[in-house]
Amino acid sequence: MAARRQKKTRNARSKPKRMSMQGFVARCLALLQRGVLLFSIAVIAGIALLAMEALRSLPVERIVVGGKLENLRHAAVREALAGELDAGLLFLDLDALRTRLESLPWVYRAELRRRFPDTLEVRVVEQVPIARWGDSAYLNHEARVIEVADAKRWADLPAIRGPEDSAPRLMRHYQQLLLDLAPLALTPVSLTEDDFGQLGVVLDNGTALQLGDREFRGRLQRFVDLWRNELARSDVAVHHVDLRYETGAAVAFEEAEQVAGLSAASENR
Repeated sequence: MAARRQKKTRNARSKPKRMSMQGFVARCLALLQRGVLLFSIAVIAGIALLAMEALRSLPVERIVVGGKLENLRHAAVREALAGELDAGLLFLDLDALRTRLESLPWVYRAELRRRFPDTLEVRVVEQVPIARWGDSAYLNHEARVIEVADAKRWADLPAIRGPEDSAPRLMRHYQQLLLDLAPLALTPVSLTEDDFGQLGVVLDNGTALQLGDREFRGRLQRFVDLWRNELARSDVAVHHVDLRYETGAAVAFEEAEQVAGLSAASENR
């Protein structure tokens, strides 16, 4: 019995030693796993840094320029970007480059895209002048003033003239004239606004319109109706049409130098 008790006592004393050994092994394994994890993270971070440095050092070897260019040279686009490519392909500020290109005289819109490993793609939409502005400037469809090198090439464009800050409004008027007169086979070749805000239009058939300083859309529609219903069938060329009235208009013909009142009107100049 005593021997059995001693054996049990030894067994009871030996159990804590085995548990302590298991805990030690477990802690060692945990530390080893943590070390492996930290080492793996360090390796991955190192690889990422090396990859980043490799990407950072990727130079732009080619600039490919696309789009239909008639007035802007491909070389001019490349020259505008040449001094802005030191950051490498990955870190280029494409928005800043786009802004730089769109500041060029003939560039209306620019789009840029990276094509790895070494190419910057540029697509350019050129400005298109649609009217002469004043004596020497030109306007695009948004009434933005643009520079034109070869003025003779654009000499046949319609002329728009008015106060300095009137270009956007006059461009809207001009586009409305194009829209409303197209069904009549008439085209405006000039639109002017004087210092008093009076609008004048000359059509491609030589007819001049006086539209005054108010009710542009209403007076234009009145002319459209008048031309369609009366003047288009006239055997005599129309010299000018004065629409500065509450209703109706006054028409002057080429051969008969007299004004024909086509409807009762009260003057509202």
